[in-house]
Amino acid sequence: MKKNSKELINYALPAVFENILQTTVGFVDSVLIAKISLVAVSAVSLVNGVMAVYQAVFIALAVAVITVVSSITGEKQTDKLSETVRTAIVLSLVVGGIFSVMSLLFSYPILLALGAKGAVLSQGIIFLRVVAGTSILMVLMIVLGQLVRSAGQPKLPLMINIVVNILNFIFDVILIFGLFGFPKLGILGAGIGTALARLVGVVMLVLTLQKTSHRIEGNLFSGKLHIFKSEIVKRALPIMGERLMMRLGDIVIFVIIIVYGTDVFAGNAIGETITAYNYLPAFGFATGASILIARAFGQKNKAEISSLTKKSFVITAILSTILGGIIFAISPVFISFFTDNATAISAARIVIFISFISEPIVSGVIIYTAALQAMGDAKTPFYATLIGMWTIRIGVAWGLGTGLGFGLWGVWIATVLDNIFRFFVLKLRYERRLKN
Repeated sequence: MKKNSKELINYALPAVFENILQTTVGFVDSVLIAKISLVAVSAVSLVNGVMAVYQAVFIALAVAVITVVSSITGEKQTDKLSETVRTAIVLSLVVGGIFSVMSLLFSYPILLALGAKGAVLSQGIIFLRVVAGTSILMVLMIVLGQLVRSAGQPKLPLMINIVVNILNFIFDVILIFGLFGFPKLGILGAGIGTALARLVGVVMLVLTLQKTSHRIEGNLFSGKLHIFKSEIVKRALPIMGERLMMRLGDIVIFVIIIVYGTDVFAGNAIGETITAYNYLPAFGFATGASILIARAFGQKNKAEISSLTKKSFVITAILSTILGGIIFAISPVFISFFTDNATAISAARIVIFISFISEPIVSGVIIYTAALQAMGDAKTPFYATLIGMWTIRIGVAWGLGTGLGFGLWGVWIATVLDNIFRFFVLKLRYERRLKN
């Protein structure tokens, strides 16, 4: 058991630090954009809501890839490994290409449907076309990073992301504010900087992957590949469904909140940007647990699966709660980086407080979802999210927030109730599956 603890930490900690790095750069980007205007903050928040939907699909694909590859490794089916890696990359290119083209063609109706108007709409279209129009780079970074990690090199994606995020920050500062003779591009500069940094990251990850046991061998587009009938697709579809239900539900929540006014919406966005740190331990340990649980599942090692799941949950619940408490205590300092608007500050404080008190439950949702998916059960998380998000969270949010006039408090109370529901459903299903 000591061995699996060490291995879990070796896989999880680089993923945690990688998430911290990406979130920090996102935080700094948000601060830079806030220097433009609150309109820019609202525009980027809406676009980030759309990108969260895209990212949900891309992460679902990556989760399917990492669980299939890790299961193959556990079963020692090395003959299937090369085909699985090529299938993963081709699928990434296809999915990323579809989302890139869709974003370029339909950016206006997408944002209009989300309730964007006036300056928020015009600024949002600019940012969406650049960031989402290069979605193929995002999906490749996510999937290639997971392939490198599952090849037993958990630290290398972290190193590459350090370079990518430093470049992202440098490009953003130069292009947003027009330094060193470059034109002052504002929100457009933020989008271009992000795209350029991701391009560098993709090149670095491809070169790194070729030095691992999961390297690309043979013709990438071999006619022998049956990508849409692969095990990756079978696992990815319900995972995509679960994450899409979550992200699309978040967009509906955005639509509910935006009615409360630009200042409240911006404050909610600021609060979510700050509290993104709270969930990083859980997501990092979920990444490590997914690899190791899938490998143990391939070996049919029930005791190992149970041990990894329990340790991941306990560690993340403790770390996330401590981190959430610290962030809540010093939140006025963080919020002051963004705005001095009283309404926005009040809204951000609500988000940060609710996030803090919800940490143990949210950690459980993340870890048990990862465990079930690693064991080949992607349907239970999908149904739990479908019911929780679209019945409890959205229904109660509208009823309390809009119907009874509780505003943002009503929305976030509904979020807590949704997370409690999903935690118990996922935990009960996990225990039954492990037992049987």
